[in-house]
Amino acid sequence: MSGFKALNIESDDESDIEVDDTKELQIEDALKLYQTALRYHAQGPASFDKAAEAYHELFESDIFKWPESQAELQRIELYGALGDDEQPWHDEVESGIVVAKTSFDSGPSTLPQILHLSHKNYAEFRLEHLMARLDTVNVTLQQILTDASAALNHFVQALDKDDTDLDLWRKTATVGGMLNSKRVARFCLEAVLEGDDDGLNGVLSLPGLEEGLAGEQLRELVTDLGDRLSILQNPLPTGKRRVLSKMLKQRLGVYQEITQREKQLLDEQGLPQWKWQQPERILLKAPKTWAELGDLLIQQLRVKRHGQGFSPPAAAIAFDLTEAPQAALQNGEVALQPMQIESASLVASFSLPTTIAEQFPGLDNGKPTTQPQIASAQPSMQVNGDTITMNLATRKRSADAAGLPDTTEEGRTKSKRTRARESNIDPADNRQAQIDANTAWEHEQQLNEFQAADDWMFETVGNLFERIGVVGFGKARDVRQEIAGVSQEHIATTNGSVAHKDGLGHAQADIATFLAHYNDQLGHLLLQKDETLELGAGMNVAGLSDSLNNVGTSRTASRAPAMPDDDLHAMLVSVNDSWKLTHEVVYDALARLLMPISDNCHNTYAQYQWSDMLKEKVVQMLVNYDDTYYARVLCEIQDLALRFQKSSAYTDLSSSMVLAELIQTVFELHLDIYKSIKRPGSRVKVKVIVLQGDRLQRWADLAREAMQLRAMVLRNDDLKDQLSLRFLWSITWTIGAASHVSQDHVIECMHDLRNVFVAAGEPSIQLQNNAVIPELSVAVLDREISRLTTRDFFLKVTDQDAGDPAAVIESLEPLLNALDADDESATRHDGSEMETEEDRTPINVSSELVRYVQSTDISVRLLLWQRLREAYIAIDYKPMVVCCHLRTMRMLLDDLQTTTTAELSQRERQALVLKAFRLLKHATQQILSISQASDDAFECIDEAQLKAAVSTFGDLLQLVQVFNVCEDSRRVGRTQPPTLANGLPIPTFGAINKMVHDLQLQIWMILYALLKEAIYQNSDLYPTFVEDKFDFLRCVHRNLGLRSICGGMNRAFMRLLKDEFINMTHVEGYDSEQAQVLYDLYGLNCFLNPSYELMEHHCTHDAFLDRGVAMQAVDLLLAQASKLPIRELVKHSLRDTIEKVHGAVVRKKPSEAIIRNREIYRAFLRSLINPLDMLYSLQGDGNELPVSIIPKEDAMLASKGWYFLMGHMSLTKYRSLKRTGPTPTEDVEIAIAFFMQDLEYSMDNWETWFRLAQAYDTKIEESIVWSAEKLNNSMSEIVQHQRSAIHCYTMATALMYRSAALAFETSDKMTELFCDFAARLYSSSREPFGMLPFAMDDEKYLSTPNGVDKGKPFEPLRPYTAWKLARALYQRAIAGRPHSWTLRFALGKCLWKMHSAPHHIRRNDRQPTAQQVLEPLIHAIELLPDMKDSREKREPTLEPHYKLVSTVHKLVSRNELSLERARELLQHTRYARMVTYPQEMAGWSSHVLAVLKNLRAADKSNWHHRMIARAARIVYEDGNSHVSAGVGGILGAKHELTQQLFTKTMVLQVWRPECERAGRHFVYTARYTRFFTQILEQLKDRPSLEALARRVRRRPHDMFEHGVVWQEICNAYLRLLRKHADLSEGLETSTFSNILHEEFLARKEPLEKWMQMQDMHTSPSLDVLREVQELKKINQGLMKPGPIDDLIGDAYAYLFNTIGKQLWDEERRIKLEDEARRPPAPPPVVSPQRNPAMSLHNLMNLDGASDSFTAPPASTGASSAPTAQAEQPAQRKKIGVGRREIRMCAEGCAQKTAVAPTARNLAASNTRVQVVISTNRPAAADALEDNSAPASIHDSADDESELSETEEAEGRERDAIPRPLFPGLASAADTADASPVSMPDSDEDEEIEREGSTAVGPSLG
Repeated sequence: MSGFKALNIESDDESDIEVDDTKELQIEDALKLYQTALRYHAQGPASFDKAAEAYHELFESDIFKWPESQAELQRIELYGALGDDEQPWHDEVESGIVVAKTSFDSGPSTLPQILHLSHKNYAEFRLEHLMARLDTVNVTLQQILTDASAALNHFVQALDKDDTDLDLWRKTATVGGMLNSKRVARFCLEAVLEGDDDGLNGVLSLPGLEEGLAGEQLRELVTDLGDRLSILQNPLPTGKRRVLSKMLKQRLGVYQEITQREKQLLDEQGLPQWKWQQPERILLKAPKTWAELGDLLIQQLRVKRHGQGFSPPAAAIAFDLTEAPQAALQNGEVALQPMQIESASLVASFSLPTTIAEQFPGLDNGKPTTQPQIASAQPSMQVNGDTITMNLATRKRSADAAGLPDTTEEGRTKSKRTRARESNIDPADNRQAQIDANTAWEHEQQLNEFQAADDWMFETVGNLFERIGVVGFGKARDVRQEIAGVSQEHIATTNGSVAHKDGLGHAQADIATFLAHYNDQLGHLLLQKDETLELGAGMNVAGLSDSLNNVGTSRTASRAPAMPDDDLHAMLVSVNDSWKLTHEVVYDALARLLMPISDNCHNTYAQYQWSDMLKEKVVQMLVNYDDTYYARVLCEIQDLALRFQKSSAYTDLSSSMVLAELIQTVFELHLDIYKSIKRPGSRVKVKVIVLQGDRLQRWADLAREAMQLRAMVLRNDDLKDQLSLRFLWSITWTIGAASHVSQDHVIECMHDLRNVFVAAGEPSIQLQNNAVIPELSVAVLDREISRLTTRDFFLKVTDQDAGDPAAVIESLEPLLNALDADDESATRHDGSEMETEEDRTPINVSSELVRYVQSTDISVRLLLWQRLREAYIAIDYKPMVVCCHLRTMRMLLDDLQTTTTAELSQRERQALVLKAFRLLKHATQQILSISQASDDAFECIDEAQLKAAVSTFGDLLQLVQVFNVCEDSRRVGRTQPPTLANGLPIPTFGAINKMVHDLQLQIWMILYALLKEAIYQNSDLYPTFVEDKFDFLRCVHRNLGLRSICGGMNRAFMRLLKDEFINMTHVEGYDSEQAQVLYDLYGLNCFLNPSYELMEHHCTHDAFLDRGVAMQAVDLLLAQASKLPIRELVKHSLRDTIEKVHGAVVRKKPSEAIIRNREIYRAFLRSLINPLDMLYSLQGDGNELPVSIIPKEDAMLASKGWYFLMGHMSLTKYRSLKRTGPTPTEDVEIAIAFFMQDLEYSMDNWETWFRLAQAYDTKIEESIVWSAEKLNNSMSEIVQHQRSAIHCYTMATALMYRSAALAFETSDKMTELFCDFAARLYSSSREPFGMLPFAMDDEKYLSTPNGVDKGKPFEPLRPYTAWKLARALYQRAIAGRPHSWTLRFALGKCLWKMHSAPHHIRRNDRQPTAQQVLEPLIHAIELLPDMKDSREKREPTLEPHYKLVSTVHKLVSRNELSLERARELLQHTRYARMVTYPQEMAGWSSHVLAVLKNLRAADKSNWHHRMIARAARIVYEDGNSHVSAGVGGILGAKHELTQQLFTKTMVLQVWRPECERAGRHFVYTARYTRFFTQILEQLKDRPSLEALARRVRRRPHDMFEHGVVWQEICNAYLRLLRKHADLSEGLETSTFSNILHEEFLARKEPLEKWMQMQDMHTSPSLDVLREVQELKKINQGLMKPGPIDDLIGDAYAYLFNTIGKQLWDEERRIKLEDEARRPPAPPPVVSPQRNPAMSLHNLMNLDGASDSFTAPPASTGASSAPTAQAEQPAQRKKIGVGRREIRMCAEGCAQKTAVAPTARNLAASNTRVQVVISTNRPAAADALEDNSAPASIHDSADDESELSETEEAEGRERDAIPRPLFPGLASAADTADASPVSMPDSDEDEEIEREGSTAVGPSLG
């Protein structure tokens, strides 16, 4: 059980050895790794790679990361010094215990040992690896130094853990010598000799050789270093001792190979040896300006501080003055050239900060932004030395520009040869001038397009905002003209004359100049996202105001002249004339810059305006060389003070004045630096500020001493002394900068300073090069005192707790409102009647505070507005946040328009403009984000503020337009973008362009929101507000798209357009604009005419189309698609867009109502056709389906008509294809699916039913047009499609009459519907369909008055009724399309069928007359296109002509037309006018044949096969009608058919004409084949009929009812064969029914041998037998084989009775003669009686069905020999031969070539065992047949039936395959002989192949 334990009682049995063994485990793991590495190390160079990996894993182990594993100095630096009670190691080890080497079996046991040995061995491994590579790899000096440095580091780490290893000290000394570190080498050698008190005295007396060698090396090193004192103590003796020293050095020296290779490499490269070098001069390129000089000196500091190269000690500075000095640029700004230094030691891969922005990052011309980096920063800070260049469009000059005379007129007078020669010598200046002029004209035209777009946009938007009183919004359209001369004005501004500009003209010019002469530093300023520059939230406003207002400068102060570089050359000469180090040159340079030029003049700091680069270099030199510089100045001032103390009458005043002004200037510059980096928000580290504060205090003290000394020397207390005033001012500002000084004390000091300045006459001192104190005057003091006195108020107002924003609002908002009111009143009255302060200032706001804030810089007011905005953000009141942003933007824009800003220098003005532009961009972004997130963002904006907001953004657009104008020039190629020196684009320039593009989008989106707010507030001013908003968006979109801007901001503006255009569908131009928006967003081409409507805006398209957007695009696409015909739509680019949108639209799950409607439609389409439905459809009645009403929301796409459009497109796409072969019908299936989806929503769209019917018709046509396979095998599927099509046509017709729209297109669609419906009815009534779609399959149970009875629900449609309906539909179609010959032609065919219908089909219907039949055909001929008017070479249309001729011939043949009337009718066809007309009926056939011959002659392509068939039929009938003609008519018909239809190889060449119905072609093919078969049979042309049979059998899909046709051909062929051999029927039965089976077997073999040896045409019966065998192979079961087998049996029976009998008699006679000649044979041995149960019969009779036994027949060879069978019982002999055995014998005998008989074959054929199954036991026979194997292993065992068996039994015998009981006993030869027809495919394939090789052509065209 558990119990409690006292904490203060310790048990004795508790173990105190439970410690954390985690570190021990880690030590063990490291030990394993160490042993592995040491093992690979010991194996030599072959395993060095593995050793390197092992050492790497070792140093990655955890023990090397412990604090106690670090070096002592590093550990103290990271973790602090250890206390007295702390131990660095867990296991203390006595000194001297560590073993230098360890074996593989044992290893170090403590952490210090592992660390020491690991570092030591790895260092040795690095050096040994290097030595191993000296002979195999081309080792460089850099590699040697790298490996030596790494080894030295690890040696140091090893010595840190154990410093008693003398060998390690000696090796470390050697490595130090490799690295040319004599200090390291001497230290290590002295460590070896540690404990020797005598120094070098006892070196040679040491007993150890290693110690002696170390002493010798130390002595040589001391000698090399020139330490004479150590050398003189005890020189090295001579003689053997010296020789011994050399031998010792060679034997005991380590790493000699590396040292020798290093020396060799140094000699080869010509590098200085590792010797002490004498001081040298470093020659630098002569600088051109003082700034360049400062940069060179800073670069020298970098080289010296980081020790790059082989810099000699105490190197002096010299300048290359071989080139003449050049004057500095007028503006004082020069581009730095790369520093050229002759000494290679000054080449370095990194640089120090070279600018003040880098030295003090965050100082923007004296204003801090980020943490500064002094010269001691990391060397990774590099200065980008790439220069920025601006390339012009072309550098070619015209003749005018070059000053050359125009030689155009002169060239005209010269000869052609002279002009050509001169053109080859001189450049074509005139031609180049023309090219330049054309290029300039092209550029101007392109720019005019941008200008026109700007004019349209600003005019449109300006007119919209003018309605609310905003005037001047469109000023931005004139920006292009205003900045056209910006380059000339820039030159004027540079020279000092500032051109006067109104409004934002100066800002525009500054931006244009900035873009034309791009400055990367200003670009970074514009792109900077620092919160300080953007006055970020969370900053102390009082501190920020302090940082922005303590400058105390006035923009109206006079500017000092630029500093010249005249004295630079003299200073460089003085440097070269003397030996000066770098810090001495720095002192001289600062002295010349900071010391007065003369006694009456100030220094350059106070007299001239320094450039920014010079200011940066001076600050860098002061900071980096402060120690040496301060020390030297201090020495000079002390020396001066000593001299003054020695002689109080010291009168040399120049030294004291010069030195005092120098110190004061340095003091002021350090004050400038300190105040700049101490400002709140500078983010400078405290350490840096403290260091700079120390410098400032040090120089302040020195300045005080210098001023006191100066005052004592001058003995003058003049208050007007400017240097004294400057010192007092600097001291006062230094006191103010101190954090420990109270504000009251600072104010008192400033009051005292003010009194001094007043007493001095209120002077104004300008220090233009100081950012903190640029001006010293009483006015500046007053402002500073006012700022400090109002500081408490600002703290009270602005430093409120963030949790109480209401207090901030109550404090700040009245003050800011008072400022706005004062500004507005000043603007409104403009110096006239002024209001009192009480009227302008709120009661709770101090007027003094208002005046002070007004007198402050704009930054203070911006800060106040920012604090107010933050308060409103805190309470989440977005409307006032927007108001604050708008007011801030207005203030910034107004400040840019002030004259004070215009009077600034260009660079200052550019920086100010870009800063303001960046703040405007930030405010615009914030306003847009708020307006998008909140619906009431403009709630607090009244009419006046709305106008001000629009004007604000209008002014901002003027600045943005400058960027657009400059970019337009680059876009057209007139100017080129700035690039770096290497030709690459400047990254910041591209970022600025992108930022400006986004800003434009933000501005226009905000302006659109303001327009909607204006419409809401002034609805009466915008009566057509929807059109107004559309015009706004359209013009802005076109303008931004022209510049490829509209796709920025992740296409936010485009999404706005998309959302807004949804509600503007009724506005004119909506389609094109929305199409452009969808293309820009998603790449959807929704244009009707993309060639001129589509504009490429270069937007990034979304990869995926959103479903919501797809639904929005549906309406537009439907509207666009409705404007195009469907046949053009499927070829239009809209089709791809529609398919893409369809793939992205939302598909809802079908509702129950939709599923129910779907089932109703399916059942309707599968139902039988009721004739009454078709009748009612023609009247517009009936045909209603019980479908459910679907809500629009459940089928949105279907309700819009989308599915109908998709289906119609798919159907039209398929039907418009020019198909030349079978084509997949996926498009038709898709179309049917779409139409069904459309019907699921509503069944009232008649066109959907119509197109669905066309889809089914198309599917039917594709199924039967290319092949008759489906007609023969899948007729039920085709019939179902026809029923579905007829149902759809019926519904479409009924709905059309009820709901068709009255439109022009509707009439054409109705005509098309009637035509297709009629064609479907007529086609379904004719072959190959033959009224199958209208038939009824089965009878159904019906409810009758007498009860339920089985019958048909309605009478199926009769053919005549179908023709009547088709006639009615054709007539209605003709009414809509009266000039169509095809309609009248179809009507004529329909009327002919009605006219020729027999009475049982027509019944009581009235028959149309012959005239009614012929009139449509005559009209069709008249409507045929005239070939003379047709420009296309096309075949003539012959169908109406032929139909008229054939119809007239039939009518004349039926005696329904007279010859005269027939002649009149045939005159309508031109093919009958060229023939003489017969007067009697005898010549009528010839006349018709002549007309048909003319028609066939016109059919040059032989497409029309019916004319040939008709001519053959006429010839055939005419020949048969005359008895005297004999076979002439038959031969004539054959001649007609074989001319074109049938070739010699019986290839049927029948092609489908264009106007022939699908499937009808195969009907004609079958008819022609039957007719030709009949002719061949009558002509007894057996070879032709055989060829025809082969051809027809091979092409089963070329004709309709192929099986019937094949059967007729086979029957005809069999009849010809029977007649050819004169074979009577039943001959087989009469021959083999009563013959003994033994006799049959004996007689068949001679006949078989005879037949196999006979050739063709020897015996007609044999020929017939062979041919019918081939026919059976060709048949392959297609036709029932009964007739073929009968003919085979009859032919074999005939041969058996005739030839077989003769052969048998002859063979018997020969055998009897042979037996008579033989001697008598001995009596046979009688075998004993066997048990009947052991007989073969008993064994094989498994079922015991028969007890009788039949002995096997004797062989034919021994049939006549005497046998001893008298003692056996009598056997019953088998009578009759089975038909199967007869067929097998016949098939074997029919082979012409037989296999040579073998012994085995003869034995198998002569010896047969069979079982005769009695016919009186059918049950047993069936059981044996079904349940057991055959009773014999021979094939003849199946012959158990007689000829009297039924036909069914014979069929079973034919189908049954004999299966042996013992498969192993039957041989392959027996099987082949027994079943000759088991594999007929091979013969058939060979026959087909032979026939195919002789074919003339295809059967179908």
